[in-house]
Amino acid sequence: MDRYAMLKQRSETCCCRYCGQPLEVRMVIYNKYGGAGAELFCNNCMKIEFGTAPQIYQTAKDFIDAVEFNYFPELEENDVTYQFNVAKVCDMLSWCCKDWGILNENGFHLPNDTEETTR
Repeated sequence: MDRYAMLKQRSETCCCRYCGQPLEVRMVIYNKYGGAGAELFCNNCMKIEFGTAPQIYQTAKDFIDAVEFNYFPELEENDVTYQFNVAKVCDMLSWCCKDWGILNENGFHLPNDTEETTR
Protein backbone atom coordinates (compact mmCIF):
# COMPACT_ATOMS: atom_id res chain seq x y z
CA MET A 1 0.00 0.00 0.00
CA ASP A 2 1.42 3.39 -0.90
CA ARG A 3 1.84 6.10 1.73
CA TYR A 4 -1.05 8.27 0.55
CA ALA A 5 -3.50 5.36 0.63
CA MET A 6 -2.31 4.39 4.12
CA LEU A 7 -2.71 7.97 5.36
CA LYS A 8 -6.16 8.24 3.77
CA GLN A 9 -7.23 5.04 5.53
CA ARG A 10 -5.88 6.31 8.89
CA SER A 11 -7.69 9.63 8.43
CA GLU A 12 -10.96 7.71 8.22
CA THR A 13 -10.34 5.57 11.32
CA CYS A 14 -8.20 7.76 13.61
CA CYS A 15 -8.46 11.06 15.44
CA CYS A 16 -5.96 13.56 16.84
CA ARG A 17 -4.22 12.36 20.03
CA TYR A 18 -4.33 15.90 21.44
CA CYS A 19 -7.92 17.04 20.82
CA GLY A 20 -9.87 14.07 19.40
CA GLN A 21 -10.82 15.89 16.21
CA PRO A 22 -10.73 14.24 12.76
CA LEU A 23 -7.52 14.22 10.75
CA GLU A 24 -7.06 14.98 7.06
CA VAL A 25 -4.35 14.18 4.55
CA ARG A 26 -2.45 17.27 3.45
CA MET A 27 0.61 17.97 1.37
CA VAL A 28 3.15 19.61 3.67
CA ILE A 29 6.13 21.63 2.49
CA TYR A 30 8.92 20.90 4.93
CA ASN A 31 11.18 23.83 4.07
CA LYS A 32 11.65 26.57 1.49
CA TYR A 33 14.38 24.63 -0.33
CA GLY A 34 12.12 21.78 -1.29
CA GLY A 35 10.86 18.66 0.23
CA ALA A 36 7.17 18.04 0.53
CA GLY A 37 5.07 15.06 1.39
CA ALA A 38 1.66 13.86 2.41
CA GLU A 39 0.99 13.93 6.16
CA LEU A 40 -1.99 13.61 8.47
CA PHE A 41 -2.95 17.01 9.83
CA CYS A 42 -5.28 18.22 12.60
CA ASN A 43 -7.03 21.44 11.64
CA ASN A 44 -8.00 22.12 15.25
CA CYS A 45 -4.49 21.84 16.74
CA MET A 46 -2.74 22.89 13.53
CA LYS A 47 -0.31 19.99 13.97
CA ILE A 48 1.02 17.15 11.88
CA GLU A 49 -0.38 14.17 13.76
CA PHE A 50 -0.40 10.41 13.07
CA GLY A 51 -3.47 9.92 15.24
CA THR A 52 -4.97 7.26 17.45
CA ALA A 53 -8.13 5.17 17.57
CA PRO A 54 -11.10 7.21 18.89
CA GLN A 55 -11.71 4.57 21.58
CA ILE A 56 -8.16 5.03 22.86
CA TYR A 57 -8.52 8.82 22.86
CA GLN A 58 -11.73 8.65 24.91
CA THR A 59 -10.24 6.14 27.36
CA ALA A 60 -7.14 8.32 27.78
CA LYS A 61 -9.30 11.36 28.53
CA ASP A 62 -11.39 9.39 31.01
CA PHE A 63 -8.21 8.12 32.71
CA ILE A 64 -6.71 11.62 33.01
CA ASP A 65 -9.96 12.96 34.46
CA ALA A 66 -10.50 10.05 36.87
CA VAL A 67 -7.02 9.79 38.40
CA GLU A 68 -5.70 13.31 37.65
CA PHE A 69 -2.66 11.77 35.93
CA ASN A 70 0.08 14.28 35.09
CA TYR A 71 3.11 13.07 33.14
CA PHE A 72 4.45 16.64 32.94
CA PRO A 73 4.51 17.97 36.54
CA GLU A 74 7.15 20.57 35.62
CA LEU A 75 4.70 22.34 33.27
CA GLU A 76 2.01 24.75 34.35
CA GLU A 77 -1.39 23.06 34.50
CA ASN A 78 -3.47 24.38 31.61
CA ASP A 79 -5.34 23.16 28.52
CA VAL A 80 -2.13 22.51 26.57
CA THR A 81 -0.64 20.40 29.38
CA TYR A 82 -3.93 18.50 29.57
CA GLN A 83 -3.65 17.76 25.83
CA PHE A 84 -0.03 16.63 26.25
CA ASN A 85 -1.10 14.25 29.01
CA VAL A 86 -3.95 12.81 26.94
CA ALA A 87 -1.57 12.28 24.01
CA LYS A 88 0.98 10.54 26.28
CA VAL A 89 -1.67 8.18 27.70
CA CYS A 90 -2.88 7.50 24.13
CA ASP A 91 0.66 6.41 23.25
CA MET A 92 0.80 4.09 26.26
CA LEU A 93 -2.62 2.57 25.61
CA SER A 94 -1.85 2.08 21.91
CA TRP A 95 1.38 0.30 22.75
CA CYS A 96 -0.43 -2.01 25.19
CA CYS A 97 -3.22 -2.81 22.73
CA LYS A 98 -0.70 -3.59 19.97
CA ASP A 99 1.32 -5.75 22.35
CA TRP A 100 -1.84 -7.65 23.34
CA GLY A 101 -2.62 -8.22 19.66
CA ILE A 102 -5.97 -6.41 19.64
CA LEU A 103 -4.89 -3.33 17.66
CA ASN A 104 -3.18 -3.16 14.28
CA GLU A 105 -2.90 -0.68 11.40
CA ASN A 106 -6.57 -1.31 10.52
CA GLY A 107 -7.87 -0.60 14.04
CA PHE A 108 -9.16 -2.86 16.78
CA HIS A 109 -9.82 -6.54 16.22
CA LEU A 110 -10.23 -9.52 18.49
CA PRO A 111 -8.11 -12.55 17.66
CA ASN A 112 -9.92 -15.75 16.76
CA ASP A 113 -9.97 -18.48 19.37
CA THR A 114 -8.00 -20.63 16.94
CA GLU A 115 -5.10 -18.16 16.71
CA GLU A 116 -2.17 -19.15 18.87
CA THR A 117 -0.74 -16.57 21.21
CA THR A 118 2.93 -15.71 20.94
CA ARG A 119 3.47 -15.60 24.70
